[in-house]
Amino acid sequence: MKLCRLSVALVALAMAFSTACERRSDTSQQSTTGDVLVGMYGSLTGDGASFGQSSVEGSQLAVEEINNAGGVLGGRKIRLLVEDDQSRPEEASNAVTKLITQDRVVAVLGEVASRRTLAAAPVAQKYQIPLITPASTNERVTQVGDYIFRVCFIDPFQGEVLAKFAYNDLKARRVAVLKDIQQDYSVGLTDSIQKTFTGLGGQVLDPVSYSSGDADFRAILTQVRA
Repeated sequence: MKLCRLSVALVALAMAFSTACERRSDTSQQSTTGDVLVGMYGSLTGDGASFGQSSVEGSQLAVEEINNAGGVLGGRKIRLLVEDDQSRPEEASNAVTKLITQDRVVAVLGEVASRRTLAAAPVAQKYQIPLITPASTNERVTQVGDYIFRVCFIDPFQGEVLAKFAYNDLKARRVAVLKDIQQDYSVGLTDSIQKTFTGLGGQVLDPVSYSSGDADFRAILTQVRA
């Protein structure tokens, strides 16, 4: 899994840089000499810290490999500027605003979570700075605008695979889906699972909702068993 994340980060970094060069021919955002500034925001603290920290480490490794190989644009080095969004959507938006308006980055990497990407993407779109997420799968992410990209599959793909596995391999015909109503990833994935599973002829019980941070699931399990 870690090797996969590192590979994704490397591809995302390369795409972010090439897109920035192609789509911004003016020099208003950054000079044409010195280090190339690439921003990254992630959940270094809070509930999503394990994902954010591993993403940053992977991106730092990618930058190191690129710079050791000679850099970009005839030898210029990439410098990665990192901001912590504290696993909070509002802080994700603030982090990207700072990276673009104060640090003057040419591209932004992150976030893993769809909810925080959806909060930050409008900022990048507004300033016409490419933002690339390595793992935000909610369909609405790239619908924000033409400066928002991803290097992963989307919820309908995941949901279809999960539903087909349950129906064809596990021979399940009646399933329950637990949905975290505070996470766009969970909401989108639930919708896709329901659509595919019922299309195959199976029955999906009404989605059982919960919220991030809930610790007692006894009532939910009782509801599913009823």
